[in-house]
Amino acid sequence: MTLAIKTAWDDTVLPFQLDNSDIRGRVSRLDGVLAGILRQHNYPAQVEALVAEMAVLTALIGESMKQKWKLSLQVQSKGPVRMIATDYYGPSESGDPARIRAYASFDEERLTEGDPYSQLGEGYFAILIDQGQGMTPYQGISPLTGASISSSAETYFAQSEQLPTRFQLNLGKSTESGGAEHWRAGG
Repeated sequence: MTLAIKTAWDDTVLPFQLDNSDIRGRVSRLDGVLAGILRQHNYPAQVEALVAEMAVLTALIGESMKQKWKLSLQVQSKGPVRMIATDYYGPSESGDPARIRAYASFDEERLTEGDPYSQLGEGYFAILIDQGQGMTPYQGISPLTGASISSSAETYFAQSEQLPTRFQLNLGKSTESGGAEHWRAGG
């Protein structure tokens, strides 16, 4: 794979629709954006993985937003990772890129060696859509369920939106030959 082809796929969300069916969706890959988010913080590996999962979910859901809208996803829990918050800012003008930011709050002394999702306890997954000045923001909340944040997002869409939704995410650290280790996420 040439560098030009590789770069074209970095930090991309591509919508798709299958003809003659009601199936539509988006494919996303976050590399540089995710690296930039995680570079700002010194998170332990489990927290990095949770932030990476939330960031790719935010990109996938946010891509359906109109210009100038803001999407916020939030997880609140009673576990060692108390909160993860992400924001997706739709483009200000046509042709401008969207922006994503993310943050996590955690109690380092309570973190365990378990998988990332086990660092969350009982809690909830929330979506907030801010359509701009003069509009009442939309907020939806559902409990944390399943074995991942993405399964909690699926529960939210099934319960709140009555919209059958499936997220298939893949994330992890990657090393290119001669390069440093960095996070990649896609879905």
